[in-house]
Amino acid sequence: MRPEGTAPTQRAAGLAPSESSGSLGDETEHEPVFRLGELVSGTFEVRTLLGEGGMAQVYEAHDHVLDRRVALKASWPDPRLPPLRNEARALAAFRHPSLVTVHGVGEHRGVEYIVMERIYGVPLSEHLRNRRAAGVPFPVDEALGLLIELVEGLAVVHRAGVAHRDVKPGNVMLTPDRRIVLMDFGLVLPEYSVADQRLIAGSPPYMAPEALANAVAPGQGQLVDLYALGVVAFEVLAGKRPYAETELRALFQVLGASSVPDLREVRPDVPEALAHLVSEMLARDPHERPPSAEAIAWRLGGVAARLGAEVATRESLPVARSVPPEPEALEVLVVEDDDDLARILGFYVKKALGEAVALRRAADGVEALERVRERAPQLLLLDIHMPRMNGIEVVMQMRGERLAPGCKVIGVSAGAQEHDLQLLHQLGMHHFVPKDERLRERLQVALRALFG
Repeated sequence: MRPEGTAPTQRAAGLAPSESSGSLGDETEHEPVFRLGELVSGTFEVRTLLGEGGMAQVYEAHDHVLDRRVALKASWPDPRLPPLRNEARALAAFRHPSLVTVHGVGEHRGVEYIVMERIYGVPLSEHLRNRRAAGVPFPVDEALGLLIELVEGLAVVHRAGVAHRDVKPGNVMLTPDRRIVLMDFGLVLPEYSVADQRLIAGSPPYMAPEALANAVAPGQGQLVDLYALGVVAFEVLAGKRPYAETELRALFQVLGASSVPDLREVRPDVPEALAHLVSEMLARDPHERPPSAEAIAWRLGGVAARLGAEVATRESLPVARSVPPEPEALEVLVVEDDDDLARILGFYVKKALGEAVALRRAADGVEALERVRERAPQLLLLDIHMPRMNGIEVVMQMRGERLAPGCKVIGVSAGAQEHDLQLLHQLGMHHFVPKDERLRERLQVALRALFG
């Protein structure tokens, strides 16, 4: 769980957006809310800081009563910030795979905190950065699946009568178990009170024109979310936002001087119906946007169904082959920072699986992800403890980014702890082999179990 939301900014009546003051929580250097190792309310042992934003810090903690990992979101000690219990109440009213589960609320040393589900995964913002760097856009069908899950979760939020007000890629988590989770409800407000706010809240590139002007009409907070969803959809499909500007004044200028960009000019293979829907979500006038998240989900589903039918038709065409294809070599990536042990592992793999093995090597986790993006392996021999990025982080990144979904993972380590192994199995690791005198024997057993 990572807090990505932008804190609200002070805005006196009549001020232009560019005259707004700085974000609350950003003007003062705060000490950490909780100390690492601290036992919160006698139950939650703080393990690590997951992230922080303008309004709160989020920690990973161990629940000693229920023996599980949880996330603790603790508010900064700033009386100008909205009470954290508002976010907890909103989240507790929802039940959907695309939304975080709240386990409870509490207070420790005068600090209010929420206990919630620990979400493992990769933010959509990071996924987009990686794809831009690699020059590989989202396939249209994959983008549709992501957007459908996201808008279905947003529909649940709206049915509860509230607006999220900070929908953006940084607040969308892609998890190893293929969930698309909408995060950070720190700016959530009941629909009836959205129009009464005297604060500009949100992240400017994803804010609707009426939100930038702090002129949201009563009952139209949800349409602000639909505009933000349109920006996210454009960015997922085009690889960039519809407008490059990030500052309030520049955004007002471009919104007033230009028309809604055509998605198909940037990405011609996007179906016309999908491009038209994205343009509607980005409409300057909120009344010209789709009326609800449910309506968007229905139309996205229609585009996905038509696209699926076209793919099925193409794939059903016969393919002539005069010669059966040669069996491909088994792609194996050995991730190990010790040169000698990497060579030994490769030798053991070839002994167990035969010579039809294509071996590659990565010396650490960062290099491993580069190799996976270059060519998806079928087997990953992964050292758990490495410099720069450890094996747990590698698997989390792979699962979150949907890299090499069919890859088998065998963890190899001399000192993995029980909680490390539990987490790796949750993330989809198939076997674990200790680095000891029985390494070769245990590795052979694992390889036979996976590949026969």
